Order: sequence, then C-alpha cells, then structure tokens
Amino acid sequence: MNRITIYPEHVKNKISPFLLGHFAEQFRGNIPGGIYMPENPLSDTDGMRTDVIEKMKEAGVTQIRWAGNFSSHYHWMDAVGDKLLRPAKINFAWGGIEDNAHGTAEFIKLCRKVGAEPVIGVNMGSGTPEEAMNWVEYCNGSGGTYYADLRKSHGYEEPFHVKYWCLGNEMYAQWQFGALNADDYAKEAVHFAYAMKRVDPSIKLTAVGLETDPVWNYKTVEKLNVRQAPYAPEAGEYIDYISAHYYPIGNDSAYANSDYRTRMTMGEFFHERTILMRHAIENAADDSECPIKVVWDEWNPMGERDGSEFTLEMALWSSTILNSFIRDSKYVEMANYTFFVGGNGPIQVTEKGMLIQPEFYMMKLYADHLGDSLLESWNDVEKVTIDMPVDHRWPKYGMIQKKERQIPLLDVAVTRATDDSVTAFVTNVSPDQEMEALLELKECRRTYKRLAVSTLWHPDLHADNTQNPDEVKTVSRELPLENNACRITFPPHSINTVTFLP
Repeated sequence: MNRITIYPEHVKNKISPFLLGHFAEQFRGNIPGGIYMPENPLSDTDGMRTDVIEKMKEAGVTQIRWAGNFSSHYHWMDAVGDKLLRPAKINFAWGGIEDNAHGTAEFIKLCRKVGAEPVIGVNMGSGTPEEAMNWVEYCNGSGGTYYADLRKSHGYEEPFHVKYWCLGNEMYAQWQFGALNADDYAKEAVHFAYAMKRVDPSIKLTAVGLETDPVWNYKTVEKLNVRQAPYAPEAGEYIDYISAHYYPIGNDSAYANSDYRTRMTMGEFFHERTILMRHAIENAADDSECPIKVVWDEWNPMGERDGSEFTLEMALWSSTILNSFIRDSKYVEMANYTFFVGGNGPIQVTEKGMLIQPEFYMMKLYADHLGDSLLESWNDVEKVTIDMPVDHRWPKYGMIQKKERQIPLLDVAVTRATDDSVTAFVTNVSPDQEMEALLELKECRRTYKRLAVSTLWHPDLHADNTQNPDEVKTVSRELPLENNACRITFPPHSINTVTFLP
C-alpha cells in the first residue's frame, strides 16, 4: 500500500504566492492579438480582452513578467504618452512591426486588472544604465524630477510602484541582441543595478542566470552579491534573485523527441537544476544562508508549438514541475509560466471567444489550493527506475551519459493554508496504472472533519478541448475521513488535490 504521511505542525518554510506567475511578451498572439485587442468588441476601453482578464484572475495569476527577448531591443520611451505619437519600430526579436501601443502604462493597467504584481525587464542588449534608471523613475518617482513628472503629464499622478525588475533577458544567448559572456554581463549588471537602486533602493532585482552553467551563475552572483560589490553598499544588495529558463520538450532541449517514460523524470530534472543554481549562489557568496533566491521566470514543458502542448499530458508535466517548485520553495520564490494566452498557452483566443485547454484547469487547481506553508511529509510510494536525460547544449557542465533516477509514481507536494486546511498535490504519473494510497495526518493538534478531492483526468492521455470544450475538466468530490486518514485511488495520468478541511 502506498502511504503519504503528512505532518501539519511541521512547517519546513513559507511558500511565495509568486510561484503562480506568468510571462507576457509581444509575441505569438500573447499581448498583441491575445490580451491587447483594441478593435475587438470583447475588449474594454483600454483595449484589453475582458474574457482573458477574467480567466487570468480565475487562474490566480499572482505576478506577470514583461518581457523576454523583446526587451533587448526595446526602448521604453517609444511606448509612453499619446499612442498616436508613438513610433512604429521593427520587432527585432520576433519580426514584424511593433506599433508600441502597449507600453508601460498599459502593462501596469493589465496587472492591476488581474490583481497581479508587475515585473519589468530592462533592456541590457541595446540599452544603458541611464535608460533603466529613468524607467524606474518614471514608474516609481513621486514627482519633482523629469521622468516622474513626465508620467504625471501622461495622466498618471500616482507612482506605479513597480517593485520587481529584471536585469536583461538571456544575455548569454546568441539569439539575444547584445549578448554577453559571463564576465561582461556581470560587470554591466553592476552598473545597471547600482543606477536603478540609486533611484529607488527598495526595488528588487533579478539577474540573468543559466540553469545549466554553474560558472555563469557563480560569476554573476560573485559580482552582484553585496559583500563582493566594488562600491555603493549603501544601495543594498545588488540582486535579490537569479533567473532560470527552461523548455524541456523542443528547441533541441533535453527532452526533445523523448517518450512518456522519460518525461516522468521532468519534475526531478527541474529540481536538480534548482539545486545546481543554489550551490552556485552559496559558493559565490561564501554563505550557505545567502538570501538570493532562484526565479524560474520562464518555464513550460513545451518549447515548440506543434499542437501537443494542449493535451492532458502537457498539463500533467506542468503539475510535476510546479510540485518541484513547491518542494523547493525555500530557494524558489517566483515562477512564470510561458504563456497564459497565445503561443503554447492554455488559453487560445478567437475574434468571438476563447478555447480553454486542460492546462488552465491544472493552474486553477494550484491557485485554489496553494497554501503559504510547505509541510513535512513522508511519501512511501512505488518507484520506477528511469534514465533522466541531460542537456547536451552545455555538456561540459553536466553528465555526458544519462543517469538512472528513482521516480515515484505519485508525485507529491503538501502545503498548509492560513485557515489550517492541508492540501496534498498528488500527480499520478503512471500512464496506465491506478494508484491507491493511504493519506494520513500525524502529530496534529486537531481533528479534521472533511476531505475534498479534485481530479483532472481523462481516459485518453492525449485528450484536449479543441473539438469539445468540456472534454477535459476537473471533477470534485468529498470522501469520508476516519482518524485523520483516508484511502484514495488516483486514476492513471491524473492531477489531484486532496484537501483536509478543519
């Protein structure tokens, strides 16, 4: 019998709500043609699709990062003020024309409508530290300086209070405008961070990290950690976070052309990259308690859009990745799914409506049940031995050969909410095997009264909602509890939440 033993009084660490963030970009029907459609009758007076906004709220989007590759050739002054006076520019990252109709103020409006925290990435490809600090002033200045007063002249009297900023995007990559090596990036990032924090010392900064390159991460943290900083320690730590991006399937990544069994290791794959980055942080800072956290500010199982990203299977892998972030929440504070709408996202819009894929229902399960505390649990469940792939793009930093991993068929993360409810996120990764498990609470001060179970499942692993919008949906039920324990059978390839209610 599989057994999941949960200790409600044993809190390992707090969980950030920002694990449920999303990523926005001028790309593939995400902002233009997805969120921002001013000519569409479903859009509000700000040009934003009201149906998309409602679904983002329903999915519990807590923060939105803007932007990615687009940011390396983007000059924020092109997209403020009167829209009729904004210059059209080449979209260097993705091609086509960028009309700059959706800029800083529009992004802030989007975040406010959703109830999400804004995260803005500055241009470190063709931009300068001065341009970045001016942007911070425009967003956060109270007045009496040029860019704060410029914002006021555009009709925004109160500061936007943008707390979270990113120092560039994927600056290690040959596809990035103005790409840099590790040494040059770290040197430049110091200048950007110092300039930005001189304007507003309270902001929090994310440096570009590389999840498969410990040397890049070490050099970046070494330069940007406050105790190593060459000047201006009064500005506070230069960085608060270091980023990681990964799309396992496609883009010549580790799981390209992989089979289902290999993909069962995906959550473990993300976990090991998180720990690899954490080791680089601690070594560079010479501090095992270094407060710099990891931010997975771009992630999605799929790297290429081929139709398979809309299936139940992709929702399954996303849940194992989210479970890894929850289990590693001592070190991971933010995560941004790519994308919510358009591209390979769970929402696809049309002129008259939208298509909601299984991934959305997975996101809603986590939004509805994610607590604020990670609990200790002991998971005695059946395991299988599987070779986990490595990313061969950077073989000198990883293992050349595949290596065996023991993968539990029930992938589990357990949290507690402020109302003392306890939720086990349980994903059965077996493709064809039901899994029965005894879930029990131990060493708790109270008796729980009810057990609520929600399951996202379909007999066909590859089912989606393209032809039938109700094909794959969540089903909820209540089960009896006896002495804070219950036996539950989890369908094959299913995503489940099991909530003990006081």
